Amino acid sequence: MSLAHLTINPEDVRASTRDTGPRPAWLEEVAAYVQRAAAEGATVTLTSKQRMLTPEQVAEAIGVSRSTISRKIKAGEIHAVKVGNRNRVPYEEFERFWDKTMGDMVELVRDDIEADLFGDAR
Repeated sequence: MSLAHLTINPEDVRASTRDTGPRPAWLEEVAAYVQRAAAEGATVTLTSKQRMLTPEQVAEAIGVSRSTISRKIKAGEIHAVKVGNRNRVPYEEFERFWDKTMGDMVELVRDDIEADLFGDAR
């Protein structure tokens, strides 16, 4: 059989709220996969698994060093799961940390941006 697997990422599903067609692209992809499998007489089983990121992937996405992420894991600022002797960060935890980090950054620069845009008029 030529159909091994199909992976749909959470951001693909979330982005589908912007789709204007009758079905989002990720759902069209799933439907096409199931139709091809059925044509080949195959059974399709849908499963899900928690998406995990390495500290390196988290660091790259945020724009910091891996050692910074490792320190934040050790300090408890980022929840990680041990897989063998390696840390893995659940995707939902990455999103939580990203949202918190960006919120903190906005708070830090809000007054400066407002002053740049509006001067001392406010």
